This record gives sequence, C-alpha cells and structure tokens, in this order.
Amino acid sequence: MTKVNILESLRSRLNKCRSELNAIDHQAHERASSHFNASGGCTKCRGRGWTVTWDTMDSMTGCYHESESCSEENCTPESRAKSGLMPSNNKYDGFHDGSRWSHTYTDEEIAKRNILNTDLVHTGRELSIEEARWSLGKGKVVRVERAGRGPKARRVPVGVEGFVKHIHTNEWGGQKCLIVDAGGKEWWPSMKQVDVIDPKPDMTIWNNIDKDKRVKTGLPVIVTIKRKSAKAALIKTTRAAEFWIPMSQVPELKNASVGSVTSVDLPMWLAKKNNLC
Repeated sequence: MTKVNILESLRSRLNKCRSELNAIDHQAHERASSHFNASGGCTKCRGRGWTVTWDTMDSMTGCYHESESCSEENCTPESRAKSGLMPSNNKYDGFHDGSRWSHTYTDEEIAKRNILNTDLVHTGRELSIEEARWSLGKGKVVRVERAGRGPKARRVPVGVEGFVKHIHTNEWGGQKCLIVDAGGKEWWPSMKQVDVIDPKPDMTIWNNIDKDKRVKTGLPVIVTIKRKSAKAALIKTTRAAEFWIPMSQVPELKNASVGSVTSVDLPMWLAKKNNLC
C-alpha cells in the first residue's frame, strides 16, 4: 500500500543546488578580496572614496548619516579603480552611487549558475506539488507513527493504518482525524500522530466498507435519476418523493445515467430527513 515519498530526495536536491551556488559566490568573493588586498585597496574607505562622519543612529538604515571624502593620501580615483571595492557592504553603501559591491563571475561560473538556478526553480516547484500531495487531508491513507496521550485504553495503537474520512478541529484548535482501517474499524488519532503513506489510494476497500455499512444500516430504495451535478443527483422514489442526494453518501450514483432506474441504499439519516421511514 505504501507509495514512494520523494520529498527528502527533492529537499536534498534543493540543498545541493544552494550549496553549489554558495560555493561559487564564496569563490568569487575570495577572488575579489585577494585582488583588493594585492592592489593595495584603501581599508579606511573600503575602496569607496568616502567615510561616514556622523549618524543620528535614529534609523536602522543609516539614511540620516553624513560623509566626507576619504582622507588617506594614497586613496585616489586611480587607486580605487585599480583595487575595486572591498567585497563587503554596509548599511551606508546604498546611499552612495557605485558603492554597492556585487559578485563578478567568470563565464564558466555564469553558465554553471544559470544551470543551478534553473534546477532550483524546477525542483522547488516539484517540491511544492509533492508537499501538497503528501500533506494530511481527507481521502488519503495514513499510518499512526507516534503514540498519543491520555488513558491507554483510549489511545490509538502505533501502526494502525486507515483512510482519512474526516478531520475535526475542536474549540481549542486541536485537530483529530477520523480514519477507517481496512477492517472497517474507526479510529480518532490526533493529526500530530499520523503520517500520509498513500496520497492517492485505490478506493475499492473503503467503497466496499461504506457499501456494506449502508446495506446493514441503510434503507434500500428504487429511484429514478432525474438530474445530476458534479457532487449530487436529483432522484425520484417510487413514492414520488424527489430530493437531492450527495454523491459522497451514495457513491454508486456517480456511474448512473440520467433517466435510469436503479436500487440504492440510503443512509438512515437521509431516509428519515425525506420521510421515507
């Protein structure tokens, strides 16, 4: 029953892409730093040609600061053009033209970054789709992986597997799911206890369980299908009663065509609601 969950391999692939991109950035930074030092770059102004003289410190962005030209005798436009910027930025650099340092890559690094960034986007999209598929929800098969709290007699045993039929949120925000195992037994583990093991299960087992339950507890009725929508069918009974039935309550109506006559087992609450018993 368990299907392959590729979430971890996708996350590993994302981390590998990010790690390789960081390695390229680090290599470019080290190259710029070595060039700055070897060229005698000015450490007072960091190759910018100005230094901060005053700041109110009222703004985290440094937008109120004042500056002046670098006072180092050997710091000239020519020397700065030779050394380039010290490869680091502070909060003041963005307020001065040409003072923001950015990585410079070789042609080979550019090509590799393009490949990595493309893979990063595609993998990220695939991961989002898979995370949605494997997130807990109605219609999926789960396994109880973690023990719950409370009296032992009421705890759901670890290892129980079942189809999620309903998710309930209590007034304190706690969430439990109603799961039905392959034998038809119902369990109420908390959502924190379970993991999805099959995001798109074969419904044969649980459809048969529902059908058997309706046969035992429902009311057999012969109906004519008058109309159908995506989620319900308008039926007419032999007593001339007409009402809509949700497909979720009588799944066999999904395959019944408009105008056909068929026998269905109505849940008792639906039969009573429409005065059939």
